[in-house]
Amino acid sequence: MRISILIHLTGTIAVSNVAGAVFRSTQQVINPIVDSNIAVSILADTNRDGHINDSDSHQKHRWTSNRGAIFLPNIGDELHRCRTRDALGTPLSSRELAHCNDAAGEVLINSTLAAPVKTLPVTGLSENATARIFLQPARACEHVRLFWGHGNTGTSSDWSPVKSELRFNSTALAAGLTLAVDGRHLVTDEATWDGQVNIVFEVEDGVRSGSDVVAMRQAPVLLHHHLQTPDSVVTLQTKEGVSLWQSQFVNTLKEVIGGLSSELSLLVLNDSDEVWAQDFMEPAFASMPSPKGPISIRVLLRSAQSARPNGRRVFEQLRGSGVGGWQPGPGSGFGWEEINSGGNMETVPPYTSRSGVPFKNGRVLLGKHFDKYPAMSMIKFLEAQREQTPLYLETGWLAAGHVDELVQFLPCNNTLGFRMAVPDTRSAMRILAQIKRIGHGSSPFLTYPGDMTNDEKAIFAHPELRNKTVEMLLSDEGFAKTNAYAQEFLDRNVKLLLEELPISDADVVRVPALWQDATYDWPTNPDGTPARLHPTIPGECQLQSLFPLALNGLVLDRHYIAPKPFGPRVDGADVFEREIRKVYANAGINAIFIDDYMSHHVRGGEVHCGTNTLRRTDVEWWKPSA
Repeated sequence: MRISILIHLTGTIAVSNVAGAVFRSTQQVINPIVDSNIAVSILADTNRDGHINDSDSHQKHRWTSNRGAIFLPNIGDELHRCRTRDALGTPLSSRELAHCNDAAGEVLINSTLAAPVKTLPVTGLSENATARIFLQPARACEHVRLFWGHGNTGTSSDWSPVKSELRFNSTALAAGLTLAVDGRHLVTDEATWDGQVNIVFEVEDGVRSGSDVVAMRQAPVLLHHHLQTPDSVVTLQTKEGVSLWQSQFVNTLKEVIGGLSSELSLLVLNDSDEVWAQDFMEPAFASMPSPKGPISIRVLLRSAQSARPNGRRVFEQLRGSGVGGWQPGPGSGFGWEEINSGGNMETVPPYTSRSGVPFKNGRVLLGKHFDKYPAMSMIKFLEAQREQTPLYLETGWLAAGHVDELVQFLPCNNTLGFRMAVPDTRSAMRILAQIKRIGHGSSPFLTYPGDMTNDEKAIFAHPELRNKTVEMLLSDEGFAKTNAYAQEFLDRNVKLLLEELPISDADVVRVPALWQDATYDWPTNPDGTPARLHPTIPGECQLQSLFPLALNGLVLDRHYIAPKPFGPRVDGADVFEREIRKVYANAGINAIFIDDYMSHHVRGGEVHCGTNTLRRTDVEWWKPSA
C-alpha cells in the first residue's frame, strides 16, 4: 500500500499506512483568523526577502501586491520521466502530452521549486493535542499541493503530501513543522481559480484550540520583453524538401550569434516542417524569492493553434528540468489561424501609463484583425496573471496580421529605459525620391541576386520586381495609395501607444518600410478547420512588406540582427541598408544585416519570425517599480 500518511509516535518520526491513520469524516471550515487560547503561528516568506523569520508574522493573513508569500507552479520535468509516446509507440495526444509534469502526482520531485512554509513550535500542550493543516478556499485544493518535510536524505522520500485528514501530534507540534507548497497547474482563468490560497493551521487540545493562517499566491507567468538579457536564440532546421534556403539562414545566424557573445547560444530544433520559430510558442517564466536570489521556472506557452505540429515541441523537446509547458485548453485555438501565432504577441517593457496605472513587469501587446480577436483561451490566461493585461493594436490590414510587424522596443539610456521603433513609409518614400533626385531613378528597386524559383511556399515572391526601377515605383499611383493606406494604420497604432506610454514622439524610432497589396480571397479548409489566413472585412486591404521588413528582427541587448533589404544600390551601396543602419545607430543600436529573402521574406515573414529568444528568468517581479 502506498505510504500516504505520516504521524509522530512516541517522540519519533514514524510512517503509518492508511489503515493506521486517524481520519475525520468531514472537514470543518473555519474562520482562518480566530481568537485563540493556544498560541500558534504558521509562517511563509510574506515580506519576500527569501527568508522566513519573525518579520513575516505581520500582515500575513491577506495577500497584496506589496506583501504576501509566493509559490511556483512546479510543472517542469526534472527527471525527464514524461513520455511522448505510448507503449505501442504511438505519439500521445496533445492533451496527454501537456498533462504530465512534476506536480501531476503526489510526489515532490523537485523540492527546489517548492516554497517553504513552517509552523513555530507550540508549547504547553498535553499529549492528546492534535493539529491539522489544510488549504482554503476549497477550489484551491485541486491546484495547490502541500507537503510535510520529515527527512534529510535530499530525495523525494523526505516529503509527504499533507491532506486535511492528517493529524500531527504534540511531539511534532513542539518541534515545529517544515512544510512546502507548490502549484499543480498554471492560473488560466480567474473564474476558476485566481492563484490565491490560505494555508490554515489548526490546533486542538481538549477544550482549548488555536488557529492561524498565512496567505499565498502562485507566481504569475510573465512574458519576456526586450530589456531582459538573452540566454539563447531558438531557430528551426527544416526537413528535406521544406526549404532550400533554411540551412544557409541557420548557418549565418550561428556565425553572427557566435561573434556577439560567448554566453549567448543558438538552439536549433531539427526536422521541422516550417521555418517559423517565433510562432509555435511564446517563452515566459515564473519566479519567487529565495535566500540566494530569485528561483524561477521557464514556462513555454504553446500557441493556441491545435493543428500546428511544432507546438508539440514544447513538451516533446523543450520541457525538462526547470522548464515547463502550457497548452491552451479546449474551446478556442482550434486549427492553425495566424492571429494566434506567437508573432502576434509582443511585450512593452515596464512603464507607468499616462493614466497612472503601473505595469512594472511590462504589458502584452496583441494584434486584432478588425472584428476578430486572438483565442479566448490565451486572452483569459494573460488576464489571469494580473500583471501584463493585454493592449490591442490593429493588425488586420496585414496579410499575416502579426503585431511583431508593427512595433519593437529598443533599450535606451533615457528615463524610461526604452524607445519604440515602428515601420515608416514616409521616410522610405523620401529615400526613393532622393535616389531619383541624384540621378539614379533608373536603378532597379530590388537587388536580390539569388534564385527566386523552385519554392511553392514562396507566395510573396515576385521575380518581376527586379524589372521595376525606383522611378517606376514613384510614378505608380497604386503603389502610392497602398503605402498611404499602410501609413494611416501605422499612425493610428502609434497614436494609441503614445496615449498609453509615457514617451514623446522624439522617442519613436521610425524605420523605413514599404508595402505591397496582398489582398486575396483566402480559401477555406475543406476539412472544416479554420483557415490559416482569412479574407479581410469589406472595404479593407491586406498588405505585405515589399522588401524585407527591417523592423522584424532580433533584439539582443544593443545588437540587432535585421533582414537585409536588398534595396536600390547607389555607388555600390544598398541605400536602404545604409539608411536603416543609421536609424538604429542613432538609437544606440548596432544593426547586423543577414539574408532572409528566400528563407523567410517571400513566405511572409523575416528574421524575428524565424527565431525565438529565451531570456533570463531570475526576475524579481514582485518588487515595487523603481
